[in-house]
Amino acid sequence: MQHPYHSSRQKKEHSQAQMTMVSSTATVLLSVFLVGLTCLAIYLSHLFWLKPQRFRNKLRRQGIHGPAPSFFFGNIPDVKKIHSEMAQKRAQQGQNTDPISNDYMSQLFPHIDKWTDDYGSVFTFTLGNMVVVCLGDLDAVKDFCQNRSPEFGRSSYIKNSRGVLFGDGIITAKGASWVQQRKIINPEFFPDKVKGMMKMMIESVTQLMGKWEAKVEGGGGIATLQVDEDLRNLSAEVISKTCFGNNYSHGMEIFSKMLEILDLLSKQYSSVGIPGQKYMPTKTNREVWRLGKEVKKSIMNLMINENNGNPQNFLDVLTKNFIGSHSNRHLIVDNCKTMFFAGHETTANTISFTLILLAHHAEWQNRARDEVVEIIKDGKILTADMLNRMKILNMVIYETLRLYPPGPFMAKETSEEMKFGKFLIPKGVNVWLPLSALHRDPANWGADASVFNPERFANGISSACKLPFLFMPFGVGIRTCVGQNYAMTELKIVLALVLSKFSFSLSPEYKHSVACKLFFKPGNAVYLKLERI
Repeated sequence: MQHPYHSSRQKKEHSQAQMTMVSSTATVLLSVFLVGLTCLAIYLSHLFWLKPQRFRNKLRRQGIHGPAPSFFFGNIPDVKKIHSEMAQKRAQQGQNTDPISNDYMSQLFPHIDKWTDDYGSVFTFTLGNMVVVCLGDLDAVKDFCQNRSPEFGRSSYIKNSRGVLFGDGIITAKGASWVQQRKIINPEFFPDKVKGMMKMMIESVTQLMGKWEAKVEGGGGIATLQVDEDLRNLSAEVISKTCFGNNYSHGMEIFSKMLEILDLLSKQYSSVGIPGQKYMPTKTNREVWRLGKEVKKSIMNLMINENNGNPQNFLDVLTKNFIGSHSNRHLIVDNCKTMFFAGHETTANTISFTLILLAHHAEWQNRARDEVVEIIKDGKILTADMLNRMKILNMVIYETLRLYPPGPFMAKETSEEMKFGKFLIPKGVNVWLPLSALHRDPANWGADASVFNPERFANGISSACKLPFLFMPFGVGIRTCVGQNYAMTELKIVLALVLSKFSFSLSPEYKHSVACKLFFKPGNAVYLKLERI
């Protein structure tokens, strides 16, 4: 029988061993935790400070300066502060007495104006850990525009912050993937193909004109209408028919959800550039994820159920060319979404801005109408040849696109060290062109650069300014918008039919304002007083 003393001793030794083991385990876990925490701190320090700082040092040595960034957020707090100060200043100054002021960049992006004043035409700033170089130097801009590398593509922030809208489609793709997509999609928007879409466009526009005519007749020959919502719906219908053919009603539902996504994403500007923000389960992100899944599922269902007996549409073309792999099916979805945003938002907004400017400048409205009526007299149906003969209308559209381009910046990212003018920009830096500022630079466009004057385009783009490459509403170089012919055709059809049926002026209810939700758009509802002619 074991002596009680020995039993007690064994228990004590066992207990001590257990305590030692627990202590050792805790020590190991604590060590692992501390090592992991140290590694995380080193990684975050590299991601948010050391790497961006290396970029900034290289830029600074070349004379490219900018505001000092904070850790993690970069210059996002500075952007918010400058916007807040500008809002207070506007409130103190009161309402702008100019009914149509084309100087909207100082209101929407006052930080760009301030930093241009502080640091010159080329400066750098940081959003989160994303280093941006804003290029205003003309030699540097020229090199940017002439760069023909398929790897010099859209800025990664577009894919990171707007990926649910564009995915890996033609706008965000780079290298071989972009070359493949461009090769497939580009021929679908050649002039002959666009001519074949004109009948569909005219039918949709004619229906809207009938709706407006009925309201004008009901008002005794004159009526005040909100036109921007009708124009957005019209553009959505046209692009839906282009994408989905006879299934365009389903396309309208898909695009309605995509507009909801755009509205949600436009509220997240303050988090642009912060890695991983799109994965955070915030209320906005969860709603974006839900809508994104529904959009993807709906497009996939249309692709599966597509009736081969229907006239060929954009979805047909994508389905026949991107067949086989799962990743290619995603490209079909992504390019349908891209087609919508490239062809819907920009077109509808440009039509609205053009009508606003023509309503404010009656002499140009009359000149454009006289030309249109002369060309389509005797009730002739619009043809591509007629549209090509509308020189004044073309001048008006170009001038509108100069003053109100689709978006504020042209943003790309260097895939390797690249030279722009005298500057060597490191790999991985975002390069932005301030499009609106370049479109209204008096040194290039003349003293009236901020004034609506379509006459400057009387002899085409090449004679409109000193440096024609600075006019780039449809992009530049090898990445010029594939849908340029499509967009110009739709713009001309809508404007020609409006001008042929109505004279119009701005309603007192309209207050001019410009907003930016990825693209420029009227900030307030557009009310026009329409009168039959």
